[in-house]
Amino acid sequence: MALWRGSAYAGFLALAVGCVFLLEPELPGSALRSLWSSLCLGPAPAPPGPVSPEGRLAAAWDALIVRPVRRWRRVAVGVNACVDVVLSGVKLLQALGLSPGNGKDHSILHSRNDLEEAFIHFMGKGAAAERFFSDKETFHDIAQVASEFPGAQHYVGGNAALIGQKFAANSDLKVVTSISDIPTGIPVHLELASMTNRELMSSIVHQQVFPAVTSLGLNEQELLFLTQSASGPHSSLSSWNGVPDVGMVSDILFWILKEHGRSKSRASDLTRIHFHTLVYHILATVDGHWANQLAAVAAGARVAGTQACATETIDTSRVSLRAPQEFMTSHSEAGSRIVLNPNKPVVEWHREGISFHFTPVLVCKDPIRTVGLGDAISAEGLFYSEVHPHY
Repeated sequence: MALWRGSAYAGFLALAVGCVFLLEPELPGSALRSLWSSLCLGPAPAPPGPVSPEGRLAAAWDALIVRPVRRWRRVAVGVNACVDVVLSGVKLLQALGLSPGNGKDHSILHSRNDLEEAFIHFMGKGAAAERFFSDKETFHDIAQVASEFPGAQHYVGGNAALIGQKFAANSDLKVVTSISDIPTGIPVHLELASMTNRELMSSIVHQQVFPAVTSLGLNEQELLFLTQSASGPHSSLSSWNGVPDVGMVSDILFWILKEHGRSKSRASDLTRIHFHTLVYHILATVDGHWANQLAAVAAGARVAGTQACATETIDTSRVSLRAPQEFMTSHSEAGSRIVLNPNKPVVEWHREGISFHFTPVLVCKDPIRTVGLGDAISAEGLFYSEVHPHY
């Protein structure tokens, strides 16, 4: 009798739920779970899928990242290649006979002690930096010690070489020696590197380079130095205090495109900037020139996690979500307050004909390789970008 009663209850429940779906197909899942519990048959099974914020964010990225309708067919890269030697910076200083001291930034390195002070300075800030070494012989000696250090790894390096590697399997690839080699009307991407000469940076912004390029990639150090050199927004800031403020970054990106980007009254091709820092990325574009940027910014952030951890896909046990949970989209005007949602990881906002796409990064807890990560991010973002036909 008990078995029959249980079967009857189950049959009645199936009939009732079927009627509910027929009459109210949009009824929320919470109501169905409540119905299930009220019949004393135990809690409804939890819906499948990742539970952690990192897992939900990675799954959302996978759903958002789609190939553009119009793909790149031919890609030209500049002559910029080297060998990256990867090893522990602390162990290198020890091998050079240097002991930890006080950190100090140097715009140009002249000696081993300058290298030690600059390393400690930027290590304390958790920031990457590049500096020119003026003494050829000393630099050669340091490079040889690094290259021969036990366990040192050697990789292809250089912006053009790394970006070229990404496109080589999917496009016709051509090597060019300068921007002047590229025919008029072809979109050009420039990946900035660390600089210390403000006069040169100002010249790049106002005269030499920005008007000739279509797309720009840069990190937080390069962005701040750029605005300091050209007297842009927040240029009085001497350095970022931890994670770069999203609103400040957004203001600077807006200023670059508004003051130096393409417009009806300005002979400039610049319409896109891909900004990347450790915990988040922003793609800013002039409206009407680019498509698929939601997928592009997500793809760039995803590759940051996979390449740093040396995995094919995001391993949620090895990454963490460290982006600000809420932020303002601007500090120079009345911006919007955004609250981060891992289920909808790409946030979009607009300002005077310029669109912004923001996404957090799943930061690798124990990174294997970070050298060339910025180039991989920009290359992945470009690979998923679609430029409109008027180029």
